[in-house]
Amino acid sequence: MIISRRAFLGTTLAGAGTFAMPAILRAAPGDTVHIGVITTLSGGGQIYGNYIKAGAEIAAKRLMRDGALGGAKIELVVRDDRNTPDGAVTAFREIAGSGVKLFAQGNFTANLLGTLPLLKETGATMMMVGPSSLALTHEAFNPQAFRIGYTSPMAFGGYGTLMAKRFPDVQKWAMTQSDVTALNDITRSFAKNLKEEAAKAGRTVEVLDPVKAMLNASDFRAQISQIMGSGAGALFNCFQGADAISFFKQARGFNVEGSFKPLCDSGNELEIAKAMGANTPASLWSWTGWYYGTKDSTISQDAVALFKESSGNDAPSAFFGFGHDAIVTLISGMEKAGSEETAALVPAIEANAPEGCLGKLIYRKEDHTFAGKLSYINFGRDEKNPKGWSVIEVAQLEGADFLEEATPGRKLN
Repeated sequence: MIISRRAFLGTTLAGAGTFAMPAILRAAPGDTVHIGVITTLSGGGQIYGNYIKAGAEIAAKRLMRDGALGGAKIELVVRDDRNTPDGAVTAFREIAGSGVKLFAQGNFTANLLGTLPLLKETGATMMMVGPSSLALTHEAFNPQAFRIGYTSPMAFGGYGTLMAKRFPDVQKWAMTQSDVTALNDITRSFAKNLKEEAAKAGRTVEVLDPVKAMLNASDFRAQISQIMGSGAGALFNCFQGADAISFFKQARGFNVEGSFKPLCDSGNELEIAKAMGANTPASLWSWTGWYYGTKDSTISQDAVALFKESSGNDAPSAFFGFGHDAIVTLISGMEKAGSEETAALVPAIEANAPEGCLGKLIYRKEDHTFAGKLSYINFGRDEKNPKGWSVIEVAQLEGADFLEEATPGRKLN
């Protein structure tokens, strides 16, 4: 079921006028609000976790500077989940055991599935930061959790639609994927919309099954050889994090960039270009949930400027924006609710619409799903740029145009 942007905004904000808000919370001088931040800060997944942490830190800094919660101190309690469900559960129990009730966790699905069942017993409210897996807002839906990020039908269904329109002459696509169950949603959504959009134009497109490799693999030569012999004219890569960077580095020796046009990456964004520099492919597409260079948001510009001051990095990934807006959502909701208790905070977030890096932060009431603008970056090698690469183009679609039906508590058919 496709839901238009107008319908999405209408259903999410319909109850905003009738929700009885308490007086805005004002903290006494010296009060401190604690938020647990659990993410992957070691191993291959830290490419995402470091940005989630940085975005959360910049949000706290901005909110305190602007006097949020009447001037309260916002303190983040950060833990590394070591990219395992056990690590995430251990971190959550430690933080919750100290009385913390506000959490931002991301971005790997298995780790979130480990902690979601703990929300009820601890009375905690959680922002799920950056995951795309359908399960989190469908069969594993938890009414005390909100997704800041995009589901696979939005992010990668939109991606497939865009590529079918931009490259109508491609008749056969290859795909690669880390052998992780949660990533199946990504490749399925991309392939489904790619074929459906081509069919609308009277064309037939073949999409091959993903060629898979174990997560944290170091050698991708066998997978590269397989796709090179597939006869496909375009490639969609769904290796994740450091694996994606290793894949593209090794692909140079096989002339992958000359064999597949377009060459697409699922969502590792400009981290590939930063790692490869002048060896970046001449043209590579990647999805991003938020583009750091947007001129539409003064909040984004302010957050990026503060991040550059502290890190020297002026091109953070979407996970920075997700981490930032997770904290904005919690603090803004807490201001409206007058409390951090779940019974008051959840309906306040449902009825609220604060501004963040991603624009208006609106969550569908039925399943706490977010839908904003989808951005797809085309970047590539650039001999004139000292970095060795440049952004060529940014294409945008409305996420709500690809938003799936709400089925909280049951699997999407």
